[in-house]
Amino acid sequence: MKIKIREQAGTDAGRKFDYQMAVALDYLLTFFNDDAIILIETLEDFAILHNLGTEKERVEIFQVKTKNSGLYTKDSLWEDNVLGKIILTDIYFDSKANSLNIICNTNLKGHSTETFENFRFQDTLTDTELAKLKDNVTTYLRKDPAFNGEVSDYVGKLIYIKSALPFSDKQDRYSETLIGKTHNIISQYLSDENHCINPQIVFNTLKLLIDKQRRNRYQNDTIDLEDAIALKGIPTHTVKTIIDRATENQRLSKIEILQHASIIFSPQEYLKIKEEYPQFLSYKANLEDKVFLEAKSIVESEYKLLTESLDSLDEIARQVAINCVKKIPYYSLAVIQLLTIIVIYD
Repeated sequence: MKIKIREQAGTDAGRKFDYQMAVALDYLLTFFNDDAIILIETLEDFAILHNLGTEKERVEIFQVKTKNSGLYTKDSLWEDNVLGKIILTDIYFDSKANSLNIICNTNLKGHSTETFENFRFQDTLTDTELAKLKDNVTTYLRKDPAFNGEVSDYVGKLIYIKSALPFSDKQDRYSETLIGKTHNIISQYLSDENHCINPQIVFNTLKLLIDKQRRNRYQNDTIDLEDAIALKGIPTHTVKTIIDRATENQRLSKIEILQHASIIFSPQEYLKIKEEYPQFLSYKANLEDKVFLEAKSIVESEYKLLTESLDSLDEIARQVAINCVKKIPYYSLAVIQLLTIIVIYD
């Protein structure tokens, strides 16, 4: 099946992990046990493809909105053509979406809506509001030749959702919420509330994966669905795969690794190692990070060479890290030192 891309906004390499992608990650975690794919920045901000290619196939399209203060308003929906745009995306997708979702960090202002955290527009708006919605959407859609149906065919798909993620200009706030959810997902998957997996590792790895996929750009405004998934899709079972990898990598505990670091390296270097430990674990857990595997291979080769000339493992570790700084210029000294500890002592 072909997808026509309505717009390619926000796929430049300079964009940071923002609220839109935080919401996508939230859904990635929610459906980790399902047969689903999160498709980023293709059908609006993201779409969820459930049970693709089966009788239970279901597609949900999401447009994420934010409001710094107060409540999001219906006037914003009309003035920005938010509903018309998401319906047009569905039209370009051969009208296959089962739901068209506006998800925001606030309730929708108004007597008929602001007491609900999620609702169908068709069932909740007053008759006057619904008539205004249809007029607004019809005016917008008639400008595009792809529209040749009835607005009523799409209005029933429109849903408003208040996100559970707190919104802030600083990503720390919603990241903390997602790290907590990641911890719960790990506990559920491993059936162990006392697991020793650092949720920051899994969360950071998912962030890196989302960032990698969103940087991919489409060369044309039309693409096969399979190719779109390969470029910008993340299967939800990836969450379990990353947890499995993190579990495999827990042979040396954090306490043991840092204990080695405190003995081998200087106090200043030790403090930097502690600071960069979560980032190191993200590199280590990332299944697609070929750069990390290359760096590990370089450290292993250097370690084998030095074992012939030095007797102390601690001295070998210090020298390996020093020798690898120029050979691995893309990692900080602290990350190289941590990698050295893993190679020698794990």
